[in-house]
Amino acid sequence: MIETEVILEKDIFATLACPEQEGAFPAILLIAGSGPIDRNGNGPKGKYQTYLYQELAHFFTELGFITLRYDKRGAGKRSGSLINAGLSDLLHDAKAAVTFLQTQPNVSAVIVCGHSEGTILATDIAAEMTVDGCMLLSGGVDNLMEALYHQRQQAYRELFAMPGWKGWLNRKLKVDEKNEKKTEKIFQKIKQSSRDTIRIQGVRQPAKWFREHEAYNTRAALQKVTCPVFALHGDKDPLVESSVLEELAGLVQGESEYHIVKGMEHGLRKQKEPKNILQMKKLMKTILERPLHKEGLQLMAAWLERYVTSGHKSV
Repeated sequence: MIETEVILEKDIFATLACPEQEGAFPAILLIAGSGPIDRNGNGPKGKYQTYLYQELAHFFTELGFITLRYDKRGAGKRSGSLINAGLSDLLHDAKAAVTFLQTQPNVSAVIVCGHSEGTILATDIAAEMTVDGCMLLSGGVDNLMEALYHQRQQAYRELFAMPGWKGWLNRKLKVDEKNEKKTEKIFQKIKQSSRDTIRIQGVRQPAKWFREHEAYNTRAALQKVTCPVFALHGDKDPLVESSVLEELAGLVQGESEYHIVKGMEHGLRKQKEPKNILQMKKLMKTILERPLHKEGLQLMAAWLERYVTSGHKSV
């Protein structure tokens, strides 16, 4: 494998990984999830060092694919501020990466592979640009606001299920109803603002990002997708509602498949502990020491072999 740093447009720093053999190969663009994440999947100042996208890139390149992964705004070597960016800005960067790959003489096809929030970007790209495949990892079908709603509902279920007086008190206080009213007030304040950021209880929030995500209709975009689509969830992932993947075949025009892997969490690693959104941060340090889930990798490899290396192209 040969890795080279490239610059997309004027300031999007990225890593291009290619097989050592000469010739043309299909390429996979890795689109990161939410937050100030660098091209390898790591957070700022040493926090949340997942290396997820580096590991996926190396896995895909060993299978015979060119891969491209890039720094998000304000992360890695990239300048700028992510908190001021909206969905439209993130899409601009991702589409610039697709265009870069499509102009490379050694690239024979382009697949977009989004993780978490990146699945929304990958969906839009597959709907608006000509690509050869779309991979949705730990996300898909729902837009951001729908995903956040499912996450809050998961948190309420866990709060109510707490043993003893804690669960009883949470039910008695109706924490779900109170929090939903509070959340609705915050979202209304964000929607009424026209600024990129807004302060809520003294904390700056990415208002433009929330507004543009709230307005984005992921299902409508999926109805315009004609390339093959692959979706992958883990049954230990508390951040997604996997039942929505049942809608996929009825939305996209091309072929699609989805899988829900037993014992896999949001970051595609093994998890034996129960699914728990309230304990995610506490579990993260332990989980990051584990490898990517073998079955998840095998399913991705099988789909890529079937639809890309066998010559399957967009409809």
